[in-house]
Amino acid sequence: MKLFDYVHYEDFGHEWYFQLLSCYPKFALIDMVIQWDEYPATEWFPYGVIGIGPRDIRFTFRWKRFELRFDVLDFEPRNLAKYRRYKSGDYR
Repeated sequence: MKLFDYVHYEDFGHEWYFQLLSCYPKFALIDMVIQWDEYPATEWFPYGVIGIGPRDIRFTFRWKRFELRFDVLDFEPRNLAKYRRYKSGDYR
């Protein structure tokens, strides 16, 4: 279990992944992504989504090139080691 985990990933923009109290693949208290894309979204207006599902409580906000995804009590958190592998050039 990690108290805090972070990785920066670059693919058609920049993505910053943060996890708080992560125990992959079982649980993360907070699983968050801040994203800045090279290409803007096609919507002319910002949008936000709040969802409650069986695996997390999710908040998403997107406007033009900026996106924020925030999951609370996530029972299927992202595998940040996968993004570290791609960054190092190891595409297994």
